[in-house]
Amino acid sequence: MKILFIIGILIIILIVISILLAIFNKYLPIWFCNKMHWHLRPLDIGFDGCSPNGKCPRCGKNVLQDSQGNWF
Repeated sequence: MKILFIIGILIIILIVISILLAIFNKYLPIWFCNKMHWHLRPLDIGFDGCSPNGKCPRCGKNVLQDSQGNWF
């Protein structure tokens, strides 16, 4: 009886963890763009004469590349 109880608790914990990971997978990348200003590499990269630029595929914001290769 104890083993079934422990197995049931483990299954519930796994379900809760998988639901939390699904939520984080959906909203955490958007948080990176909006709060941390970490953007993905644009699919179409242009050049304005000074630095590469494009549009972040995750949030749609116009981004520039700095001298170290980061997109902001």
